[in-house]
Formats: sequence, C-alpha cells, structure tokens
Amino acid sequence: MSSKQGSSAGVGSGVDLKDADDVKEYVENLGIEYRFGCYQEKNPKSCHLLGDYWESIKKDFSKAYKTYELNCTDYNFGHSCHKAAGYRWFGKACEQDGDLAFSFFKKGCELDYHSSCLSAGILDTAKPSDKLYHRAEPPNPKRGLEFFRKSCEEGNLAEGCHRYASFFINGMKDVCKKDLEHAFKYSLMACELGSLGGCTNVSIMYK
Repeated sequence: MSSKQGSSAGVGSGVDLKDADDVKEYVENLGIEYRFGCYQEKNPKSCHLLGDYWESIKKDFSKAYKTYELNCTDYNFGHSCHKAAGYRWFGKACEQDGDLAFSFFKKGCELDYHSSCLSAGILDTAKPSDKLYHRAEPPNPKRGLEFFRKSCEEGNLAEGCHRYASFFINGMKDVCKKDLEHAFKYSLMACELGSLGGCTNVSIMYK
C-alpha cells in the first residue's frame, strides 16, 4: 500500500494533505467541478461555491465578486446577493456603490437569506450623516423596521430581534408607537437567542 493510500490525513477521494502535489491537484479539480456546475449545469449552489473558491482559495476577489453578482441577478441565490452586497458596500474588487449594495441586501432578504434582512435594516435605520454611510438614497426607518422583523421572526437572528424590539421601547415618529409589551416580547426572543442587549432590556423591564 502506498503512503498516499494509507494516510489518515486524507480528505476527499484519498487526498494526502501532506503531499503538496496531491493537494494542488485536488484544489484545481474543485475549481473545475464548480465551474462546470455553475456554467454548464447552471446550478446556483455550484455558482456560490465557485464564488467561495475564488474568494477563499484563489484570493481572486474580482472573479469572486463577478460570480456572486451573476448568481444573484441571474439565478436568484440569496446568499450570493448578500456576498455581492458586501463587496459593493466596501468597494472590494469593484466600484463602491452603497445603493447597489442595499439593493443586493434587499434582494437577498426577499429570497429569504435573513442575514441580508438584518443588513438591509441596519442601512435603512442608519444616520445618513455617518461618514461611513455610502448611499445616495436616504434611510427609510419604517422599511428598516420590517427588515428587522423578518430577520427576527423568520430567521431567528438575535440581533434582528433586539433591534426590532428597541424601536418600540421609546417609539419613533412616523415609524412606530411606543409599545412596551411588544418591546418585551421581542427583547425576550432576542435574549433567548443569545443577545446580551435583549437580555439587558428584559431585565430592565422586569424591574
């Protein structure tokens, strides 16, 4: 038995992690597999994996962004929309465009990728005077509140629950009325999901 066949460090189909050539071949084959799945079979999951391959393994961020964007716009894959949004927000390997980033987050949310709902909500409830705020479109807190609600109720995201609840502690003009019962309900949800802020608010309301 060869050392490659007998190695306990193998991954995949007998890949020996101690053998540089073996690992290189395995990685290249992964790229071929993902490209075929994406471009030939038009499989959204393969396209997203291809984006991850360019990003994490090849460190080719331009190709990664283009792959995520394609998979979002053409194949409606929510996680890829979320990734493309991040690239556009920070201008990583592409032109910085806060409004396009928001549109990708919004689409990701509509496709039920709930981390995108949280991100879209954060942008829609941000202060436009913040020097890190890159959108030409002004924030829309009322819409942002709905993004937080969806990230909480459908995605079980602790931060989404906490941010949603916080709006109802004091209320906000033209957005929502003060409603401590509602705030308590969602603060408790946030706490149970692991949000320290949610637990703090629950504790204060109990007192």
